[in-house]
Amino acid sequence: RGKKRITPPGVHGGKKRRKKSPYGLQLQEKQKVMYGYGWRDKQLKNEYLKAKSKAGDTGINLLVSSELRLDNLVLKSGLVNTLRFARQLVSYGHFLVDGKKVNIPSYKVEIGQITPSHINFDRQKLTINYLRHPMPEELKKEENGAIQTLKATKTKLGLKQVDD
Repeated sequence: RGKKRITPPGVHGGKKRRKKSPYGLQLQEKQKVMYGYGWRDKQLKNEYLKAKSKAGDTGINLLVSSELRLDNLVLKSGLVNTLRFARQLVSYGHFLVDGKKVNIPSYKVEIGQITPSHINFDRQKLTINYLRHPMPEELKKEENGAIQTLKATKTKLGLKQVDD
């Protein structure tokens, strides 16, 4: 009676948890990317295909293109705490890019464009001057999985990691 049990209570409490399958790990990494940038499955697929068509590493291209989105720049600037709030502010048209009102959260900011919110943030003027693309070392990398390697091929279910 006085001993603490290791297993959780209930009929199924003593069952062991299985190791995740390669598909399960792949799906988990894909969902990290989707939730991290607020994308739906189709948006991720389109961004992946664009990154794949560019020269260089597909994973780095995907990360760089996702970091260039206006909603992500608003989040990284520190004006807001969540990506949803950043998307809402952008979609309500609260930001100007080169003096023009932009209400598309997926708008890609180019180098040298001035936005009212990423690099060189001036709190008094409420502007951010985007000077360069982020370097791969500056981007958040996961230890093992799709975000780091992303040398992947498209399948019906999304992204499939390919070993070199």
